[in-house]
Amino acid sequence: MDTRVRTTLKSVILLSAVGLAFPAQLISQDECEFEGTAGAGTAQEAFARITAESTEDEVIAANQEALDALSRELDDDNAIVLLFAAQASISLGQFDQANEHLTRYEEVADPECLQHGNTQRFNAWVQLYNSAVSAYSAGENEEALNAFLLANEFGAKSGMAAALGSFTNAALLQRQMGDDAGAMETYQAALAADIPDAEPDQIRSVITGYGELLTAEGRTEEAAEIYEDYMARHPEDVGIRIGYAALLVEQGAEEEAQNIYDTLIERDDLSYEQWLQAAVGLFNSGNYDTSLAAFGKARGLNPFNKEGMEGFANASILSGKPGPVIALADTLVKWYPYDTNSYQIYTNSLSRANMEDRAIEVAQTAQTNELVFHSSQMAVLGGGVYIVGGSLESRGATGTLTIPFEFLDIDGGIVQTETLSIEAPPTGQPQAFRLEIQAEVPIAGFRYKKSGT
Repeated sequence: MDTRVRTTLKSVILLSAVGLAFPAQLISQDECEFEGTAGAGTAQEAFARITAESTEDEVIAANQEALDALSRELDDDNAIVLLFAAQASISLGQFDQANEHLTRYEEVADPECLQHGNTQRFNAWVQLYNSAVSAYSAGENEEALNAFLLANEFGAKSGMAAALGSFTNAALLQRQMGDDAGAMETYQAALAADIPDAEPDQIRSVITGYGELLTAEGRTEEAAEIYEDYMARHPEDVGIRIGYAALLVEQGAEEEAQNIYDTLIERDDLSYEQWLQAAVGLFNSGNYDTSLAAFGKARGLNPFNKEGMEGFANASILSGKPGPVIALADTLVKWYPYDTNSYQIYTNSLSRANMEDRAIEVAQTAQTNELVFHSSQMAVLGGGVYIVGGSLESRGATGTLTIPFEFLDIDGGIVQTETLSIEAPPTGQPQAFRLEIQAEVPIAGFRYKKSGT
């Protein structure tokens, strides 16, 4: 049985980008000046008619009018014409044309004006990223992957910190779809992309994902170089050190790896997220005892995080200490009554504690559920926005499902309730789900009840 703790694609992929609008007026600033044209003036007027109240048809018409006016001047290599043509093309979903316009813009624009091309690239990246998220949520994996890969072409040159997200999600999808070679190419492209201020979590995902694939191919020296280069630049990154330690184990350097583990577990300055990250890395390396200690430190800072609860229970079971977590496993089933993982943890803890009769009862109870969650995790978007997402499957449930969710603060108090309303999918066909909330206080965890309860 594969006991690895995995960060699911869904929990990552549900982090939608925030839309970005480019100014619709001709830009004339001290550091950047454009030479206006008749076509650019017409485009400016068309863009100015687009407001928050504009219908989709009105937006399309305005952008098409702008593009028509600009098309007569596209051969003149005027920077603002190319920039506005790219803006209109992006709004119309004509991304290949937009890329061509922006490539030419970058060739003719003054250096101080290049930032505006980057802004347009990020605008395109946002639209493609969000369309990929929507496609994935609808179960259209191929469409989602194609959108992420196209987003990569814009994100790599945008220089925007968030742009690495499409690379990591594309690679995760490729791995999920069995295309490890494609994933390796995507990771290589991510490392080569010019995104100097990329989010640490995204960089870490690239390093660890690429390192895992290289290691699986026996290319451990290459993987080590990638880890070592990253650690030299980010010595504070706990998760990467754990990944590097796991690589050392693969190379037979168990003592050096254990030194990393021992040094880590003695620290008292890590955040909850860092302890959780360390615990997952230790668990995946098979170091269950130290992983249990790290999960314990994570839970000491936040006892209501679902991933932390599950990890602590699994690490305890595999460390030969099932008895102390039977109560926690029971809580997991009560808090997440459709999750297959909850029942598996509870059954394993009872079986390992020689409570076979009770384990059989729990396993039988799981089989009576007419609805199954294959995964459900919470992601933090920032700004008080949280998303719970995952995948559900009907095993007899029909019609509209209403599942109440409760969101907890760090003291375990219920600070917000929301109801997931979703049509039951056809039996045997998993379907993604998503629930987004805006909270005024930090959310430490969530739980849900059975449909209609």
